[in-house]
Amino acid sequence: MSETVEQTLIAPRYLAGGGDPGWVTVPLHRAAPWSYGHDPLMPRVILTSPDQLTQLRIDPDPDDPWWTLRHARNADKPPWAATFGARTPVEIIAAFTDALTDPPGRASTGADP
Repeated sequence: MSETVEQTLIAPRYLAGGGDPGWVTVPLHRAAPWSYGHDPLMPRVILTSPDQLTQLRIDPDPDDPWWTLRHARNADKPPWAATFGARTPVEIIAAFTDALTDPPGRASTGADP
């Protein structure tokens, strides 16, 4: 696992493409030890949260979303899922997954998404 994530700024942003998946996976490993699943015969990555409730799957399939996040039902909270396409900038996906590793109660109130 790499300790740093290289940055290259490109303008206009749409020319940059999706970006380096390390922007998403490295912080998940650092913030909480998300387990890593790998099938050497398939070009995909599966990360699972320490509580086993959330799974991030990166599956480069030209016909389906490349990034899928799923969260299982937990007590009184319903299950949810989010998907992102291959060209979704990794900064957007990283912002989403950063919220998963943030301790409860730290979110600011009245934030405008």
